[in-house]
Amino acid sequence: MSLKDFPDRKLLSELEVLRQIHKALRLKKPFSLVRIGDGENIALSQGKFLSNEEIEKTYWVRQGKRTKGKGVTLPSLPLRDQMLDGIRKANLVGICRAQNDEVAAPSKFKRSLTNKIFDYYKLKPANLCYVFCNRKMVSYRYFWKILHQHRTLLISKWADQYTQLIRKNYLSLPPNIIGCINFNHYEQIPATLKKVGEYRFDLVLISAGVNAVILAPAIAEQYGKVAIDFGKTMMYTVRPSKRIKPWNPKA
Repeated sequence: MSLKDFPDRKLLSELEVLRQIHKALRLKKPFSLVRIGDGENIALSQGKFLSNEEIEKTYWVRQGKRTKGKGVTLPSLPLRDQMLDGIRKANLVGICRAQNDEVAAPSKFKRSLTNKIFDYYKLKPANLCYVFCNRKMVSYRYFWKILHQHRTLLISKWADQYTQLIRKNYLSLPPNIIGCINFNHYEQIPATLKKVGEYRFDLVLISAGVNAVILAPAIAEQYGKVAIDFGKTMMYTVRPSKRIKPWNPKA
C-alpha cells in the first residue's frame, strides 16, 4: 500500500507504541523508533524534491542559521542517505497525519511530502504511528514506569538538565538514568555511537533533531538495545511548554 493511501485511523496509538517498546525491553530485543516531521522531510527532500536553493530558503533552514539549533548543515546528501537507511532499519516510524495534524509547519512540508519521499525511495515501514507519539507518551504513568524499571541512557544537549528535573519531579517513581551524552551536531554521530558503548543500558532516548533518525536504528543494530527518537520532549520539559502534558505523580 502506498503511504498516501494509509488512513490515519491505522496509525498506532501512543499506548500501543509504549507496549511495543516495553515488549522489546522485556524480551531484550533490539528496537528503534524514528519520526518524520517537517524538518526530516526537508532533509530527505534534498536532491530530489527540493533544490539546494529551495532548501536554503525554507523557514526550517533559516531558523537553524539564526539559532544554530537544528544540528545539521544543509545541503548534505550523506545526511539524507543515512536518514533513508535509518528509516529502512527502524521497527516503527512516526509520520504526520493526513488530516488534522498538529505539526506547526506549512502543509507542503508535512504528510504530502512524506508520501512523495516514501513512494520515490520505496520506503514501506512495517509499523507506523503518529509523529508526536514522543510528546504524548509522557502523559502516561506507563512511560515513567518503563524509565523506572529499565536502565536509561539520554543523548541530547538537554540531557543533563532533563535528568536533574525528572529526578526531582518523580521521586515516587525515580527514573533509572545511567548516563547522559551531550549532542549538538551531525558531525558528532561517529563519536557518539562509540561513546554509547561505554554504558550498560537497556533503553536510550534521543533528542537530537533529524540526527535521531540515524542514531536510533544504528544504536539498536550495533548494541541490540531499544532506541527511541524522543524529539523535542526534553527541551519542552526543561523549558515547560503546553505542547506536552507529562503525567504528574503528585496530581
